[in-house]
Amino acid sequence: MSDEALPLRGGVETDQAAPAPAQVPARPTSIEQRRRLVAESLQVGNLGNNARDLPAQADPTHDCQIELSVGDIHPYEHNPRRASNAKFDDIKASIRANGLRNPFTVTRRPGESHFVVEAGGNTRLLAIRQLWAETREPRFHKLGVLFRPWRSESHVLTAHLIENEQRGDMNFWDKASGVVDLKARIETEKGVTLSLRQLEEAMKALGLSINTATLAHYLFATERLGILGEAVIDLSGLDVKTLQPRLNSMKRYAQTRTSLAEDELYAMVFEPAFRHTADEYRRTSSFNIAAVCRACEEELADVLGEPVAELRTALEPAARSPQASLPRAPAEPAVSTANTGTAAPGRRAQAEGAIPAKTEGAAVHSRVIEQVRVCAGLVGISDCLRRDEAAPLGYCMDALPIPPHGDSLHPSRQWAWQLLALVSATAAPPEGFASGDSCPADSASRVPDPPLDAFQFDAAFFDWLVDANDQTASACWDLLGLVREFRSSVSTPGLPGSGIAVAEDA
Repeated sequence: MSDEALPLRGGVETDQAAPAPAQVPARPTSIEQRRRLVAESLQVGNLGNNARDLPAQADPTHDCQIELSVGDIHPYEHNPRRASNAKFDDIKASIRANGLRNPFTVTRRPGESHFVVEAGGNTRLLAIRQLWAETREPRFHKLGVLFRPWRSESHVLTAHLIENEQRGDMNFWDKASGVVDLKARIETEKGVTLSLRQLEEAMKALGLSINTATLAHYLFATERLGILGEAVIDLSGLDVKTLQPRLNSMKRYAQTRTSLAEDELYAMVFEPAFRHTADEYRRTSSFNIAAVCRACEEELADVLGEPVAELRTALEPAARSPQASLPRAPAEPAVSTANTGTAAPGRRAQAEGAIPAKTEGAAVHSRVIEQVRVCAGLVGISDCLRRDEAAPLGYCMDALPIPPHGDSLHPSRQWAWQLLALVSATAAPPEGFASGDSCPADSASRVPDPPLDAFQFDAAFFDWLVDANDQTASACWDLLGLVREFRSSVSTPGLPGSGIAVAEDA
């Protein structure tokens, strides 16, 4: 081969050799080779996950039907009803036979993976969980539920309170504890401490109607009576309305004898009596609020070094007041001669001896006043009770407040108010009162103006009054019985001037 340059395309010469042409891979000649090449091309790694902080599931923003497994639904851990449902076995048997007729309503807190029952249903959920574990039947595993978006803890707790109240299966203690828990949650969400009136409005806005008097009793019970232990299960609202004023009377009496502060008085006197009650309840499963009052009186008498009978006698006047203290009966009762002229010495002695200063009439009068407090508290009209020395029983009823937003007064509140007003204006006078006392002559017939929403003593009122399941109506019956007993105790049949109030309201 010569040293001359090789000619290139286009006739250009060069002293360098031309590069070798690139080799083209040979096409696969068999199906197996083609398959191998395709498989190699598909072996590409997954892209990295850059969305780990995003929620696993975005909840709907409106009410809707969804399907969940039973394990995805948890009981509401703040359910106000702590006592077990006595009908659990019946509920479970019904679901086993008929399935779940009413679907659960569920919600989910932001950031949580599980759902909670939103408005009652903890008992049914427990029953279905047990049925799924026992049978493994698919109908107890996959459930169609109503989902509602999360609103707040106070909203869910209120929904459970309302549901339990409607079913009527929650005892007083559980309801009181639930309402006090709701109070704390509302205040936490609002960032402020609320008055009883503000709490009433806040709970009403959530759909739960509870008056300030009932709120006060709930707060007192949960703050002071938890030491009763298991006995709180049998505690009723009427028990609290009986006990609280009695303890307040003892507190006022003790403060006239010692310098004990309220917390010290509870620690030294009342709480030991409560612990004794708790011990007795564990032994007998029996609870009686009158026995609790007596135990507190005995503890106080022991601390003060006084005979318990003397202490109870001293407490009677203090126990009469709806809010403060009602006027005490005169030490020496006056005997009226207005209608009879001068009574004969024997007749005067008989009349004077018929109503001594500390008679049965004084004790019954105290019970009447306590029952008035109970009736007023049950319907939330305690604020209408006012001391009035001119009234026959020493109290009167102020007019009912005008409901906000044009709402109507609840009928039971009107009926209870009217009964208390009639009792205050037409009952026999307290011990020592007669026509010659300072009580105005027309006071026995003075009846306050009726509420704005006037009502009649019609069939609706009668149905309410004879409803054995209505606590307020039952309390009013007890009051009327005490009024009859009181009239009998202060009247002496056959004496001129006795039973004046009876004659005037005829």
